[in-house]
Amino acid sequence: MSAIDFACAFGTYLESGAVVIGRDTRRTGERLRSSVLSGLLSTGIHVYDAGIVPTPVLQHAVTRLEANGGISISGPNLGAEWKALRFFGSDGAPLNSYQDEELLDIFYNGSFSSKPWDELGTLTSYPDALHNYTKVLKTFLDLDAIRARQFKIVLDCCRGTASHYVAEFFTELGCEIVAINNEPSPDAVYAPLPETRHTQAVCQIVKPLQADVGFYFNLDATSLVVISDEGRSLGEEYTFALLTDYILSEHPGKPVVANMSTSHLIDDLAGRYGSVVSRCRIGQKYIIERMRSLGAIFGGEGSGGAAFPDFLYGFDGIVSMGVILQMLAQRQTSISEIVRSFPHYTIKKAFVRCPVHLFHPVLHRVSETFSGNRVDVTDGVKIFVDAGWLHIRPSRNEPIMRVIAESPDAEEAENLLQQGKTEVRKAML
Repeated sequence: MSAIDFACAFGTYLESGAVVIGRDTRRTGERLRSSVLSGLLSTGIHVYDAGIVPTPVLQHAVTRLEANGGISISGPNLGAEWKALRFFGSDGAPLNSYQDEELLDIFYNGSFSSKPWDELGTLTSYPDALHNYTKVLKTFLDLDAIRARQFKIVLDCCRGTASHYVAEFFTELGCEIVAINNEPSPDAVYAPLPETRHTQAVCQIVKPLQADVGFYFNLDATSLVVISDEGRSLGEEYTFALLTDYILSEHPGKPVVANMSTSHLIDDLAGRYGSVVSRCRIGQKYIIERMRSLGAIFGGEGSGGAAFPDFLYGFDGIVSMGVILQMLAQRQTSISEIVRSFPHYTIKKAFVRCPVHLFHPVLHRVSETFSGNRVDVTDGVKIFVDAGWLHIRPSRNEPIMRVIAESPDAEEAENLLQQGKTEVRKAML
């Protein structure tokens, strides 16, 4: 699969109009940019190049420029050797399932539009993407509340697309920013687990500096991890939990969308405000689809990503950071105090290597093994037990089976995780 062919397929799918492209900081981005440009221009699509920008900024640019679509050259949660193309529609949202299928049909068919020399697309630089995004962001947040609190924040942008911009934006709002890894780098790395040395770099300085909070961004600024005022990395799950608690306190009774692997802490928090959680398959596009069908006020995943439809139908870590600061300012409290008020859950995640051709047989056998339990097959197999739940699902990026377990009891969560891994291995025999 080549980037140029995917770009040709997207141009053929759109037929005409303009596309906004952008990329992250990593070294393979420029080469892929050239391929994407070649493919789009050859199909007669005009291209606005936003350069190195956060993905939500690119999505906003699509709507601002009234373009027909967008392509982000990124791969924020993948290893350095991997890159991905993310496709967006004219509304700036990820392509939905039906649109994805149409695009893939064109790609696999291989019959792409090819324009003569005098009908090729044109390339235009778009340096105003960040500026225009900022103007709209300022209308979405409670700037006065954030300014009045005068936060001290430790910020780690992982040398990705949030570098410089996020620190500058919140400094303008009266925050004192202590920024690390704030220079964009072609060798940027994102490792969000609480025990990794990457998040620990923020944790180790939050408390000595008496900072109010720390934030750890992924490479394309679509998600983040929160570090408490006590210097504890809360992990990706708590980003969505904190936001859910605040958004529903402002909009009680409104539905929230989460995926099948997200902590059931979300259900408890939603219950406080008379709201329900609608669960769907893993993936941003499925979250957005469900949000639209329900008219949900908010949606997200335990990966640290969240979407605010009044701002953008897409995961936006910059908005998430702003809303968390807004919550702290309005409530006059701390992250640690809020988290202590939450029910306690332990969620464990692992994977088992599994050939792709065994995905379906493994899931079928696991489902049969737990036939005496309540089982949900919306995405893989999710098994509900008295002590919690176990979710086994195939990865969409790698030949692995993901295993996620959660329980109020840490030991029970670990037991469920090990049981899940064992059952996957047995099912492969």
